[in-house]
Amino acid sequence: MNIMWWYFIVLVVVVVVFIINHFKRKNRKKFKENFENVSINIGNILCVYYYKYFISLLKKEHFYYENNDSFINLFPKFIQFDQEISNLLDEKKITYEKYKNYDDVSFWGSETKEKQIIHDIMKPYMNKIMTSVFEDNKLKKEVKYPIIHFRCADTPFIKQRHYYLQKYKYFKDVLESVPKFDKIIILSCNTHLSSKKNEESCGEYTHLLKDQLKEYNPEIECGTNVDDFISMFYAPVVISTQSSFSFMAGFFGNGTYIQPNFMDENKECNDCESKWRGYSISHEMVDDYHQIKEVYKLLI
Repeated sequence: MNIMWWYFIVLVVVVVVFIINHFKRKNRKKFKENFENVSINIGNILCVYYYKYFISLLKKEHFYYENNDSFINLFPKFIQFDQEISNLLDEKKITYEKYKNYDDVSFWGSETKEKQIIHDIMKPYMNKIMTSVFEDNKLKKEVKYPIIHFRCADTPFIKQRHYYLQKYKYFKDVLESVPKFDKIIILSCNTHLSSKKNEESCGEYTHLLKDQLKEYNPEIECGTNVDDFISMFYAPVVISTQSSFSFMAGFFGNGTYIQPNFMDENKECNDCESKWRGYSISHEMVDDYHQIKEVYKLLI
C-alpha cells in the first residue's frame, strides 16, 4: 500500500511538471510569434523596471514589481535583496533621498558622472538578469556585426531634450576605434510615434548616413521592437545616438557600447568621462529638421 501510494505521488508530480513545461513552451512560442504585440516603448518600460530595482537596493529591500506588458512579464517579479550591490552603492555615497523622486523613464541618462557610476555598478547585475530572461525564453541569437542604432522617427523633429543628431564624424571615428568587420548594420525604424512627413525625412537622413559610411559596407535594417532589442543586446558593438532603447539593450548587453557624451537640454555633461564629446548637434542650431539640406551642412 505504501509503495503504491508513493508511485501515485511520483506520477502526479511528473504530470504536473509536464503540464507546466508544456504551457511554458506554448507561451514562449506564442510570444516569439507576436513580437509586435508588446509595448512600443520597450526602452522606457525596461528603464522603469531598472530604476525600481535600483531604488529597492537603496532602500535595502527585496524587489517586487508587477507590470502587464508582455515583454516585462518575462522579467523576474521578485529579486532578493543583494547586499553586495548595496555595498557598492553605499561606497559611492549614492543615497535613496537623492534618487527617490527621480523621473523613472529618464533614469537611463548619463547626465552626471554619478549617474555613470551607478550604471557601471549595475551593469553586470542587469546583464545577468537579462541574459537569464532571454535564454530562458529562447530569445538568444547570434549577431556578427556592429549595430548603429539611428534613432529617427518622432525625434529629432520634436526637439526632445535627450535626443539629438550626431555629425557623421562621430560614426566614422567610433568605427575606426573598434575592430573591423565585413559590414555594419544601421538599425533604424522610422515609424515609432512618427508621421508620414517624419518617416520621409528620416528615410533621407538614414540613406545619407549610409552613403557617408559606404566604406564600412552598411546595411539598413528594421525588425520588430523586441527582435531589434535582442539584436543590440547580443551585438559585438552597439553605436548609440543616445536613446533609452539602445542604452538598455546595448549598455547592459554583451558587447561594446558607445554613445556620444550625454546631452541634456542642449548641453553636454561637463564632468562625465567620455571621449566622444562635441559630436551632437544642439537643437538650438536647427530651425526645422525637415530642411534636410540645411541640417546636412551641420552634419557633414
